[in-house]
Order: sequence, then structure tokens, then C-alpha cells
Amino acid sequence: MQSKVWQTIEKYHMCPQGAHIVVGVSGGADSMALLHLLNGFAGEQGWSITAVHVHHGLRGEEADRDRNFVQEICQEWKIPCKVYYFDVSKEAKARRLGTEEAGRLLRYEAFEQERQGGMIAVAHNKNDQGETVLMRLCRGAGVSGLTGIRPVREFIIRPLLFCTRKEIEEYCQDKGLSYCEDSTNRENNYTRNRIRNQVLPLLEEIYPKATEHIAQTAEIMTEEEEFLQEQARVLFIKALKKSDENEIVLDAECLKSMHRAMGKRVLAMAFDALEGKKDIGSVHYELLVGLLGQESGKSLYLPNHIIAELSYGALILKKVREMSSHFSYPLPLNQEIYVPEAKLFVGTYLCTKKRTQKSQDSCTKVFDYDKIGCALFCRTRQNGDRLAIKNGRKKLKDFLIDEKIPREERDRLPLIATEDDVLWVVNQRVSAAYLPDENTKKFLTVQIRRFIE
Repeated sequence: MQSKVWQTIEKYHMCPQGAHIVVGVSGGADSMALLHLLNGFAGEQGWSITAVHVHHGLRGEEADRDRNFVQEICQEWKIPCKVYYFDVSKEAKARRLGTEEAGRLLRYEAFEQERQGGMIAVAHNKNDQGETVLMRLCRGAGVSGLTGIRPVREFIIRPLLFCTRKEIEEYCQDKGLSYCEDSTNRENNYTRNRIRNQVLPLLEEIYPKATEHIAQTAEIMTEEEEFLQEQARVLFIKALKKSDENEIVLDAECLKSMHRAMGKRVLAMAFDALEGKKDIGSVHYELLVGLLGQESGKSLYLPNHIIAELSYGALILKKVREMSSHFSYPLPLNQEIYVPEAKLFVGTYLCTKKRTQKSQDSCTKVFDYDKIGCALFCRTRQNGDRLAIKNGRKKLKDFLIDEKIPREERDRLPLIATEDDVLWVVNQRVSAAYLPDENTKKFLTVQIRRFIE
């Protein structure tokens, strides 16, 4: 395994001579093998090694045991060791993230503190690669997502990525390396653990080399992705009319002439240039493609304070530093999104039976899906909005006045609506035009939950 790891380091130019390397060390078999290998290479390569252990404040005495173990081993091997302490549960709540994601971010923040211009080495292996690709496939990832974990990403390196977990454990046994076992890895509370403990073993009963072949697919996808990105870069430059840190202007006709797949990649590059690609998903790209076919003056509100506007043959993507009270978020079917301006979670679910759910912090309304017939948004009001009531249709503006909604609240009021029509004035009134009846076959349930700070 030692030669395989060294070949990986050389092939991907992971560490120049004399580099400083921060090694993430949890105390498990993967990270202990990585630390041992890099420390063995360090003398000839002139590397300086620092081990960083992160205590997540989650596993009580077991976490304390892991910390003590890593400190003792580093002292024995004469490797500097830094320990960082975090309350991950508290941070997850503050950042509105899951515990797993918050823990990951905090670990990399700790590694960055010690990096000092060097590299960060983490112990992802071939099994981790297989799990990641399978998870992304189940979530509907494209080619980029199916590249999985990259061997090198900026200053983060993964020398064990082409080694299996079995090879790593055998290396530890051969070298007499002890390591800790995280008991939570055997629990199936997290998605990755269920993939690891339940799904992949079942797949390997059918295809004995399933994990290895999934990892190979990631390598193939990486080559494909690199080529497609090169082609997209050429098209991006061709379509680009203006670029600065707050605005990208693209030729709309040029975009429309591209294959849809390449057009979406060009749009993704525009979001990258605005540093606003996070939280932009396939539903947003589809809406942008749709926007290109509309008349000049149409606009779309996107995550990360970005507004897309079609104006005289140009698609303008603007990053607005101070957003107005207006917002508009597309509602993907059978998913829940967060609307930060309203501090609400909004989910839409299609089913064949009428279902409602009530709680102190949520409310649910049910509509006839076939009566809607187009995309839904959680947005604020716009000119021309109307609401169907029992006696006909009324301008939304008049309805809000009649209901004595204060003027300063009207522009911030969240609506569930199509581009032109209102289904639900949240906490106020539901449109009579979209209610289920005896002929309803598909029910659309819209659930709104308050974000509790």
C-alpha cells in the first residue's frame, strides 16, 4: 500500500518538497495510516507535519478517549499535535445546518487555522468514494457530482483515495498501528452510515466489486467533466458581454443557440464568477432557460441575492448587496426549501390522497394539482396579482387593504403563487380557484414551517 500511496502523491503532484502538511487525525484506522505514511515520507521530502484533531463535543467519554489517544501517539512519533474543541450541536443550529455538515465545516476551519500556506491531508479512501458517488446518484447529481471526491482540490489532498478500507486496515495490522473505533459509525442515523452499513453490503452480494467499480466510474466521470468544462469555458467567453464582481452580462441569443447541457454549464460559470453558485440547483437552471424564451423585462429572483433579468437580447445576472423586501423562490416538487427573508421552510408534496398536518410551528394547505398546471413560487406580491374568492376575483392589493394588513407589511408578506396568480396568502386566505373538489385526482400539499431561532 505504501507504494500505491506514493504513486498517488506523485501522479497528482500533491506535495512539493519542503511543504508543510496539516493532517486531519480523528484516531481511526484511515487517519492513523495516513499520518504514519506521510510521517515516513517526510524525512526524504523535507516535509513538516502537524496533526490536527477536532473534538466535536458530541460523544462524551469516547471523544475524550480519541483525543487522548491521538495526543499520545503524536508525542510518541514526535509530531506536533493541535486539538480544537467545538460544540457542533450548537454550531449546527446557529448555521442552520445538519450536525454532519456543521462538523465537516468546523474541521476544515480548524485545518485552515494551522495550514500556514501549506497543504491539508485528509484520509478519504476508495470506500468513501463509492459511498459519496452512490449518495449523489440517488440525489440526482449530474456529471460533475458523479466525479465524487477529487484527489486534489486546491490545497486539500487525499493520498489514500485509491486504497480500500480493507487495505488500510491490513496496513495498520502489518505495521502494528493501533487505532480507535467510532461507535457512531455502526449506527444508522445518518445517510452515509446507512449507505455504508446497509446498501453497499447488499450491492456487493450481487456485484462483489461494486464499491471498486463505483469508484472507477468516478474516475471516468472526472475525465469527462474536465473535457466538458474546457468546452464550456470557450462558450462562456463567446457569450460574455460584460463581467465584474457584481454583474455578469451574457448574450441571450448565444445562450439559446447552445445545447441545453452546455448552456447550463455556461450559466454555472457565471454564478461562479459572482461567487453565488451555492444553493443554485437544477430547478433554477431550468427557470433561467425558460426566462430566455420570454420577452424583455422579465426577471427572476435567485438564491444568494442574485437577480436574473432579460433585457434587450442580454441575460443580466446581478448580485445585489442590499436586497429589497421582495423575493421569489421556485418551489421544487416533493422538496422543502428555506426562505430566509420570511424565515420559513416551505415544502410541496404531491399525493393521491388529501393529507394535512397541524402543529404549533407549521401549517398545511391542500390544492388541486391539475388546476395549477405550472410552476409554483414562494414570493412577495407583484403588479397584477389577483386572488379568487367565493364571489369572484379580487385584486390582491384590495384584499390586503380590506383585511387591514399594515402598508409596511404588504410588500414582505409571503405568498404561494404562480407567476401570475395567488394560491395562498400565508396566514391569511387561500384562493378558491385551486381548492380540491370531488373530481380531484392529484393533491398538492404545501407545508410551511417557521424557522425557530
